[in-house]
Amino acid sequence: MESKALYPLNIDKDFKNLIRPLQKNEYLQLEANLLADGCRDPIITWNGFIIDGHNRYEICSRHQIPYLVIKMEFNCRESAIAWICANQLGRRNITEETRKFLIGMQYESEKLAHSFKNAQGKNQYGESKDQFSCEISDANEATPSSSGHATAQRIAQENHISNGTVLKYAIYTRALEAIGQKAPEMVPKILSGRYKISHKNLVDLSQLTPDEIKKVGRRIERSQQPFVQYNSTRKEIQNTVGQANPSTSPSLPSVKDMPAFDPDAEITALTLTVPSWESSIKRTRSNTDFDCISNHAKGKLTEALINLRYTISMMLSTIKGEE
Repeated sequence: MESKALYPLNIDKDFKNLIRPLQKNEYLQLEANLLADGCRDPIITWNGFIIDGHNRYEICSRHQIPYLVIKMEFNCRESAIAWICANQLGRRNITEETRKFLIGMQYESEKLAHSFKNAQGKNQYGESKDQFSCEISDANEATPSSSGHATAQRIAQENHISNGTVLKYAIYTRALEAIGQKAPEMVPKILSGRYKISHKNLVDLSQLTPDEIKKVGRRIERSQQPFVQYNSTRKEIQNTVGQANPSTSPSLPSVKDMPAFDPDAEITALTLTVPSWESSIKRTRSNTDFDCISNHAKGKLTEALINLRYTISMMLSTIKGEE
């Protein structure tokens, strides 16, 4: 770690895209803090590229605020990506969609990093972007499948989920990356929770053409709702999939491929969202120092939780037929 100064650092867009973007009020608050107190937290880099501290770097560079730099060492680009994902998973206020994506990306990146090695005689810190990546090793090295189980098991333990869930999130990540290649504007809306899309429907969406994905996005936007729930996105995706593959229409529907009228649709959609509430509450309890939280913030959360408890109580009464 060096002394505080203004260091020229590089930004990799793939690294930056793994970082949760700040809301406008969060960015302005960070800027005010940096101007008042200086840059207390170091900017972390790998091979001159920022892997944590993009917003601090941007603000400090603009206002000429010196900062510390910590240089991390990784064997390859995939290891750096895995570190970014793990680091972001420890942050507060990430959506359940972002959490799934980061876990899946961490698994995929670590699996590659464990299975591949740098080519002999090459400096891992080459000049081109391709030279930052792990390269395929010889046939005696472990394959992705042999290294994947131990990797999934460790990531599952770190995030209090099952091995199978890690593998499922890896599929989710690959589907989201495929969507990003075809219609990049859709990805932040999915990761932010703006569009609520089930796992199966996300995979279906990723298999459409760029024009079809954009068509789905336009249809969803016409709902004019602050957040588009599972049943709305399911309908649009399944309609588009049916139009793109008419030969598949006569096949028997799965649980998610509901008919036009399904009395369970709303309940099913609600049931799918509840685990994300539980996860968010557990994560906040684990990551928050409640002694440092303002009374105003505590009061607002208390009010919201009381309202939620009342709403849940009413729903339970309805289910039991007590109303």
